[in-house]
Amino acid sequence: MKTYRFTPTSNSPLKIWEHPEKDTKYTIGVDAATGVGADWTVFNVLSNRLPFEQVANYRAKTSVVEAAKDLVELGWYYNTAMLVIETRFPGNAVQDAAILTYRYSNNYRQEEHLDADPNISDKFGICTTESIKWLLINGLQEVLKNNELVLNCSHTIDEILNFVYKEDRSKTGAAVGLNDDEAISLMLAVRGAKIYPQKPKPKQRPTLSADVAQQRVLMEKFMDEIRGGVTEIGTIV
Repeated sequence: MKTYRFTPTSNSPLKIWEHPEKDTKYTIGVDAATGVGADWTVFNVLSNRLPFEQVANYRAKTSVVEAAKDLVELGWYYNTAMLVIETRFPGNAVQDAAILTYRYSNNYRQEEHLDADPNISDKFGICTTESIKWLLINGLQEVLKNNELVLNCSHTIDEILNFVYKEDRSKTGAAVGLNDDEAISLMLAVRGAKIYPQKPKPKQRPTLSADVAQQRVLMEKFMDEIRGGVTEIGTIV
């Protein structure tokens, strides 16, 4: 079996805070872009051990072909992590490539919430309609309020803080001039991780670099706002 070794550099689209651990499940939320324009392709990797922790982040402007290849390699590296892919164009091409080209075996299947007896459908990934997006938002709010999520990426934190109501407050997304790729991919990862949560695994925390320590401080301030009862999407989602 091929072993995938990830050694991200300062110029790499991949940032890793924790490498995979034995007997730990992982989930990867995926929001893909075409590689041109303002949007980014983002993968957020969460450990399924509570509290869910962001252990890796991939953020690049790359082709769908390259994104699919990088995604499945990252998935295999993280113990064949569950892929939760946003399947609106061009994400549908990434999902198809993961299954048909790379034969990746651990793919999220969207629940059929409107059935009286919900079953897992045969449809892979998640198409984020506005109604589905609200389910994802609520899921993220829940883990944040319960202190069940640890974030390490400043890009992810920034995008969550700037995820707002739009137009007549019936829609949500990034504030004008900003992106929501990090926020959406994180919501997708949370959705998947909540299916198979694992008990915490005692471990010694590594000494944090100055950059990571500063990110943790920002996240703690963000969490304090949430625990303080702020409920407006524009400030906490």
